[in-house]
Parts: sequence; C-alpha cells; structure tokens
Amino acid sequence: MLSHRSSLVLSVTLFAACNGSREVTTGCGRGALCALQPTLVVTGQVRASLNPLAGVFVDLTAYRNGCSGTAVTLLPSPAEARTDSAGVYTMRLEALEAVPAACLRVAYSDALFSDTNGVALHVPPAAPETVHVNVTGP
Repeated sequence: MLSHRSSLVLSVTLFAACNGSREVTTGCGRGALCALQPTLVVTGQVRASLNPLAGVFVDLTAYRNGCSGTAVTLLPSPAEARTDSAGVYTMRLEALEAVPAACLRVAYSDALFSDTNGVALHVPPAAPETVHVNVTGP
C-alpha cells in the first residue's frame, strides 16, 4: 500500500508526464503513462483477395473536406495499428478538433486503402464514435 507522500509524488509525476507529452505531436505513444480519451474507434479487416493480411500495419488519416487536403490531427500520431492473425485491427483515437463530416482513409499501402465519408469527429469529453472500415485488395 502506498503512503500518502508516495501517492502524492506518484500523482505529480503522472501529471507532469501527461502534461509534457500533450505538447508533443506524438501524444501518448506506446508505453506512455497518459491515457487517451478516445472519441473515435475504428475497426476493420485487411485482406488481399480472400486472404487476411496478418501482422501488417495500417494507418489512418482523417481529412476535413473530402478525402484529400487538410488533415485533422489525431492522437496518437501517427494513427496506426497492426492486424492480428485474422487481419483484424482496432484503433482508439482522440481528435484534437471537432469536424462534422470527416473522411477517414485507412491504408495498408498507397495502392490498398479504403475511404469512409461523413464521419463526425468529436473532442473530449464525448462518447466515442465507432466506425468499421475494411481494406480489401485484389
């Protein structure tokens, strides 16, 4: 059990770690003590023809108008995930600005991607918006 003094030191340390990382564009990366406040959850499956692509990285870009142009900053940045053995991925993201109808581009490569239009991005505190985006190639 932590003493009162140890609890206070731990709380101050965690607060300082979170405050410092929020100023960096990478946000709370892997292994960080900060907790994201996800307002967007994106799931899906990546396939090449009928075969799921296991262990590959996919990245997500959110655009303000259409599916190109000005990108919306998401945390963590870059927004990426690795697929499991069934080719399934999950990303929990926090938008730094609200956008009423964003375009989400989930990409395995420049040639293998899927776009989804009309997704509302909210800033914390907000209930997470859940979107399912599959990426399927030839």
